Formats: sequence, structure tokens, C-alpha cells
Amino acid sequence: MTEVTPLLGNNNGSVTSKTYNSVILDLNYRLLLFYNNNDRKWNSLKAILRLLLVFLVSTFIVYLTLKICLPPLNEEQKKLIRLPSGIEDLQLLNKVLEQYMDQYYYSVMIVYVIIYIYLQTFSIPGSMWLSILGGALFSLVIALFLVCLCSAIGASNCYLLSHKFGKSFVKDKFSDKLDRWAEKLHSHSQNLFNYIIVLRLSPFPPNWFANIAAPHVGVPLKIFFIGTFFGVAAPSLIHVQAGSTIEHLTNASDFKIFSFTNVLALILIALAALLPVWIRRRFEKAENELNDGNNQVENNNNPPVAQIV
Repeated sequence: MTEVTPLLGNNNGSVTSKTYNSVILDLNYRLLLFYNNNDRKWNSLKAILRLLLVFLVSTFIVYLTLKICLPPLNEEQKKLIRLPSGIEDLQLLNKVLEQYMDQYYYSVMIVYVIIYIYLQTFSIPGSMWLSILGGALFSLVIALFLVCLCSAIGASNCYLLSHKFGKSFVKDKFSDKLDRWAEKLHSHSQNLFNYIIVLRLSPFPPNWFANIAAPHVGVPLKIFFIGTFFGVAAPSLIHVQAGSTIEHLTNASDFKIFSFTNVLALILIALAALLPVWIRRRFEKAENELNDGNNQVENNNNPPVAQIV
């Protein structure tokens, strides 16, 4: 009796083997994704816990600074020692501190510097009011220098914390913004210092985002620090000047930080910071056009090889 061979052959074994292998590969892929996601979540959790520890230690340092450096205060005065949230709070706090400025000048200055850096490091709102308070407590030059220095140190601290603990978080949460900002930085790579100065004068992107994003888009810490120091000088000057008037105000509604003159001054300063960039690009463009013209003249003067032959 003749054995009949199936036209399609007996592929049940090979089909079963292929199905089994695909299931195993899919299972391995899912397990790999699961472990990778868990590993990323664990790393993010560890970074958050470490950042929380840094925050708690910093808060404790601020508390010790207040306990050690602040002059002896009565109960009513202690109630007024808090971060100001408006002009009334600022006036009351200034009245308390100015009583001790002659005897505890440097102690008050140390407290002011530590708290200012603390706010900037962790992007806590209130630094504007501290800048105004600095203008009320110190001379114009000293207050402006302290505000610029504290802003640069605090922003650099935030930069370092983001670089150390916030890489995965920042890249996961702000990936699109990081990509767009990285493109802008690439176009300003030769004028990065001027760009950082203008960045501090403009509200976009916000300062807190610039602080945490800068280490992840290739901004060097040195340029970031110096650019921040000079970039905050103009708006800080306005705040410090406003602070020198708060003790003479009789009505809080008379207090104005930004006026038409101040805003115009900020715009002019931003244009002054961009002027060297514009000049440099004009020179580079002229130099490139000159080089292209020289190359074209040389090509016209040199006959083709075919003509020489």
C-alpha cells in the first residue's frame, strides 16, 4: 500500500516550536521592561529620599543659624520673624531688625545670607521680598552685592542638586521642554554667557526650571554661576532701591516695584547684553562672505586642468 505524503508537509512541530519561542521572547521582553521600570522607579525614589534628607539638613542649619545669630527678641518680636508675603509684613520685619543693626550688624547679615541661599536652593518663593528687605537693612551697594551673590550661590546649589539627584525625574517630566531649550542653547553656544544674562532678565523659562534643567542640557556650572550673578543684577537693583523707601511709606498702596522707567531699563539692559552677540555674528557673517569671495576669485584665476592640457 502506497503511503500518501501531505502536500504541505508535516509542519506541526516547527509551528509549535516557533510559537513557543515567540512566547518566550515576549515574556522575556515584558520581564525586562518590568525590571527596568522598577529599577528606574527605585532609583527615582532613592534620589527623592536623598534630596529630602538634604532639605531637612538644610532646614536644620537655617534653624540653628536663627537661634545662634539672631539677637535676643521678646515674644511679640518673635512673632514677626517670618518670611514676608507683602509690604505690611516687610515693614514690620524691618522695624524689628533695624533696632539691632548697630549692635548686631554682621549677625543680621549672616541670617539674611543663609535664608536667601536656602530659598534659592530649593526654589521657595519669597526671595523678591528678601531683596527688598536687603535694600532697607543695608546700603545700596552691599545689598545689591549680597542679593546677586546669594542668587548665584542658591541657583548653583539647585543646579548641583538637580545634576546629582534629579536627572531621571527632570528628563522624564520635562523631556519636551529640555529638547526645545537644548536647541536654543545650541544656537547660542558661542555666546552662552550673554544668553544666561538675558535668560535671568526674562520670565521665560522660569528661574526654577532654568536651575534644574541647566545641568542636563550642557550648561557649564562656571558660566551658569557668573551669568546668574550678573543677570540678576538689574532686577535686583530695582528691588533694592524699592527697599530703601519702605520705612518712609505711610500707605502700602504707594509702594510700587515696577514702573514704566524700571521696565524700560530692564529692556535696555537686555538689549545691551545682546549687542555683543549681534556684533559678533555680523563680523562672522562679513568674514565668511569675504572668505567666500576670495575663494571664488582664486577659482576664477586658476584655469581648469583640461585647458592646461
